[in-house]
Amino acid sequence: MTQRLPFRVAAPGKLYVAGEYAVVTPGQQAILIAVDRYVSATVTPAQPAQTATPTEQVLAHDHGVAAAANRSFGTDYALAAWLVMDALRAERGIDPIPVDLHFDSTLRSDTGEKYGLGSSGAATMAVITAFNELYDLGLTVTEKLKLGILASIEISPRASGGDLAAGALGGWVYYQAPDRDHLARVLSDNVSVTEAMTGPAWLPMRARRIPTPSEVQVLIGWTGSPAATDHLVSQATTNGNGLDWDADFLRPSAANVNSLLLALAEEKFPLIHAGIRTARKLLARMAHDTTTLVETPALTTLIDTAERFAGTSAKTSGAGGGDCGIVLAEPWVNADDIYAAWRDHGIQPLPLSVTQLGAGRKE
Repeated sequence: MTQRLPFRVAAPGKLYVAGEYAVVTPGQQAILIAVDRYVSATVTPAQPAQTATPTEQVLAHDHGVAAAANRSFGTDYALAAWLVMDALRAERGIDPIPVDLHFDSTLRSDTGEKYGLGSSGAATMAVITAFNELYDLGLTVTEKLKLGILASIEISPRASGGDLAAGALGGWVYYQAPDRDHLARVLSDNVSVTEAMTGPAWLPMRARRIPTPSEVQVLIGWTGSPAATDHLVSQATTNGNGLDWDADFLRPSAANVNSLLLALAEEKFPLIHAGIRTARKLLARMAHDTTTLVETPALTTLIDTAERFAGTSAKTSGAGGGDCGIVLAEPWVNADDIYAAWRDHGIQPLPLSVTQLGAGRKE
């Protein structure tokens, strides 16, 4: 039973609470939140494409067909997801339904700059969700996540998939990445999608919702500097400079994430604050030893300004190098006071909330 056209799907953005950089290593733990900013895709009957290649607004059926014929998708995450999903459709013996996908996003500023909320991952999950609805594929959340990873690693092999997990699940999310180096490349190596969704490389992957800590306020500030995530992650993970990656970063990060999970579950604020500050220190040491710019001066100002208020802890969120900082605050803290202090330093508060809605149909 395919879906009547048109219909609309949406996938949320994400922010890291703890575990970024470590999470690119298979099986390493991270905590993320899905935020109530979205990439939406409206699915309509196909029309002749107005452009030769997809735009940020439209991925036409014609674009997908041409990309499949040329085996080319460049750095377009939505197009890579289209190709993976169309291959899965064909493997299941389902006739194609020519449709166009019309995108809109609230993961950017009014002037079009990315907030660092995982727009590529959200676009990927929107395409996968659209195909799942269109062809009534009945995919589980884990299957949608796997398909998103198979699409994204074709473009960014180091991408952990954390943004995809948050987008697929919604809420507060615990995540461990698969062994992406040993996953099949379904677009470049022409392996069947069905086959690529199984195998030992997936064994380290974990993705699950964790209980939402109801008393925790999440405050987000944006420094206005988009981060080059792939470049930063590549630099951090290849620049040794004497860092014992396992002993100095991965193991302490894993222990800290596990402690933070317990602290959040029990809403023990002294332990929550300790976990956030430990995550910041670990990132700072890793950044120093790999000469990677994670915490820019603007992000340091964001964090230090927030932590002048009692009942708060703060850190960078995600790759750093600009983008967002995250604050976990106790329920009595006045967020407006922190926002005002940020604005005095040219930092933009982002009025975001944790969304419980993962990628899905939008009525």
